[in-house]
Amino acid sequence: MALLEVKNIHKSFGAGEVLKGIDLTVEKGDVVSILGASGSGKTTLLRCINFLEKADEGQLLFNGKDYHLLGISKADISAIRRNTGFVFQNYCLFANKTVLQNVTLGLTSARHVPAAEAREKAMDVLTKVGMQDHVDKYPSQLSGGQQQRVAIARALATDPSIIYFDEPTSALDPQLTAEVLEVMRKLADEGMTMIVVTHEIGFAREVSSKVVFMADGVIVEEGKPEEFFVNPKEEKTREFLRLTE
Repeated sequence: MALLEVKNIHKSFGAGEVLKGIDLTVEKGDVVSILGASGSGKTTLLRCINFLEKADEGQLLFNGKDYHLLGISKADISAIRRNTGFVFQNYCLFANKTVLQNVTLGLTSARHVPAAEAREKAMDVLTKVGMQDHVDKYPSQLSGGQQQRVAIARALATDPSIIYFDEPTSALDPQLTAEVLEVMRKLADEGMTMIVVTHEIGFAREVSSKVVFMADGVIVEEGKPEEFFVNPKEEKTREFLRLTE
């Protein structure tokens, strides 16, 4: 049974239909990279799956349970989110909280984890992403790559079944991008299930178990990276890959 399956997701903003019936299946341990030009619907899909946007239509199966996206209850959304993590493009750290506080806050306030236990968990995940020596710093004292690694640690702290990454390196220069991608590679090696909206073709080729290419609100093509990049079936895919060479 798939960990996550979405069927027939539709989403419009005003008169513009951004998602036109998306189906996607993610198995436990998958790293799914979603590629596509700006405006193709990649981020909207991710936000609908995690209920940051409300889909107009569609079905979601998660951990063996079936949900209809249009009428899903707040309690069900909360239950799903307790098992997911989300890493935003622009970090979304609390500027007035230290690194340690940014990671522990969701544990102590939302999940009522005792402070000592939350600190221990936070130190574990900050060590995993190489930020254990910066726990008392504030976001303004960190590079963009360091802030994004803290954001990844925050997502890891809740022991999610799956983590969604929305263009996690798009705001970073190449050196800082490499830092973040290395952390993500390690997570993939450890079996973390991830959906990654990205423009990093190298990462998608090397780390993904499945690559999805979107254009104009639909999935044009998907497949294993060794097939997708070597022998794409669709002309739109071939054109996209030529432009990214």
